[in-house]
Amino acid sequence: MVGSTAAALALLLLLAAGQIGILMALVGWLVSLAGAGWIAHRRLRELEAIAAWIEALTRDPPRPVPGEGKGLLAGRLVRPVTELGRELRRRSGRMVAQQRMLRSTIEALPDPIMLVDGELTVIRANEAARRSFDSPAPPVALARVLRDPGVLAAVGAALAGNAAGSVAFSPTHDRVKQFGSRIEPVDFGDGRRGVLMTMREQTEQVMIERMRSDFVANASHEIRTPLASIQGMIETLRGAARHDPQAREMFLAIMGEEAARMARLVDDLLSLSRVELAALQPPRELCHPSEALNFAVDRMRATAEQGGVTLAVDVPSELPAVLGDDDQLHQLFVNLIDNAIKYGGQGTAVRVEAVPLAAAPADSGPATGRPSVRISISDQGPGIAAEHLPRLTERFYRVEGARGRRPKGTGLGLAIVKHILRRHQGHLAIRSTPGAGSTFTVLLPAAPVELAAVTDSSRNSHKSSVDPGDL
Repeated sequence: MVGSTAAALALLLLLAAGQIGILMALVGWLVSLAGAGWIAHRRLRELEAIAAWIEALTRDPPRPVPGEGKGLLAGRLVRPVTELGRELRRRSGRMVAQQRMLRSTIEALPDPIMLVDGELTVIRANEAARRSFDSPAPPVALARVLRDPGVLAAVGAALAGNAAGSVAFSPTHDRVKQFGSRIEPVDFGDGRRGVLMTMREQTEQVMIERMRSDFVANASHEIRTPLASIQGMIETLRGAARHDPQAREMFLAIMGEEAARMARLVDDLLSLSRVELAALQPPRELCHPSEALNFAVDRMRATAEQGGVTLAVDVPSELPAVLGDDDQLHQLFVNLIDNAIKYGGQGTAVRVEAVPLAAAPADSGPATGRPSVRISISDQGPGIAAEHLPRLTERFYRVEGARGRRPKGTGLGLAIVKHILRRHQGHLAIRSTPGAGSTFTVLLPAAPVELAAVTDSSRNSHKSSVDPGDL
């Protein structure tokens, strides 16, 4: 337009001076106007091409300016705009990587995490949260995931008052579990607000606290009962039975039994304490389970004969060696055989079997998939109902109805077995059918082949070097 205006002024001057006619001035003005339009069109095409190129820089790697945009203006803009595009792409790439890393980190966290918006809708939840609360993929209403009134009230208070809070709750689908949640208000940055819920399962801690209090109560009861009995008999011997020899002998026998019961209880408590203290020190000595098992069987033969129980033993002499503590393995097998004799009943048989396994089954705890030794001890007693099996290794837990009305032990034997196996990275499996007896199976991981071979060779060389005449 500027060019056409200048041309029009020049033509008017020439017309006024009489140098050209009106027709020629009009034609000249039209020609200048067409030239200006053509130049403007070219500039517009160039600007559109440059704009498209700049827009593409935010998404794609740098590329040459299109042919329509190769002009003076493009020459001055290409370099700074290219650098700006590179910087934008770098920042965008870093943000995408950070977001991806943040999502991966949150998904990998073992504790449940949920992000809830102002409408009480879960908009983000990691895998632990979806698994722990049986939740569908977000977005989903918070009330559908957690129906606990305390949780909903705490989330509402955090949204309304902008203050963090904590709450304990149990999931609707599994009331046995216990969770603690920290609820923090967050700003989404777009004028919206929400809360971040971080949760941690506290079931084990709650059970430990409960077991600790139960242990104190049970231990006190177990000691108080025989003490009260002894105390009562002492008072009777001091009074009415002072000069009754028959009553005195009977009471003394009962007092001896109660004192022996307390001694067994104290011994088991001390043994359990020693096993727990050594739990964090894995055994490093090479042991032969066949020797420990045969020792336990020999020790329990007199008890079996006294109770009218037959011991059937099938233990190969060449079982794989294990890394273990001989004394604890003896105690483990003695406890299991003693239980089988006590609860098997007179006239029954207790079967002790041991076999090597190339790989322990999938449900064998730390021994899973490893070469192992399997020891099974079976009785023909009344059996145990399925609901009691998970609790048999708890301290002082007894199945009175199924295993006899009068307690026959301290209730600590299987707890000791559990802790010994935990130290040896072993596993205890219990199979029982009411009326058909019980089988307690122990799995012990075999020692590394190289270590077992070196130790066996050293034992053999030591034996061969001993002169029989010196024995």
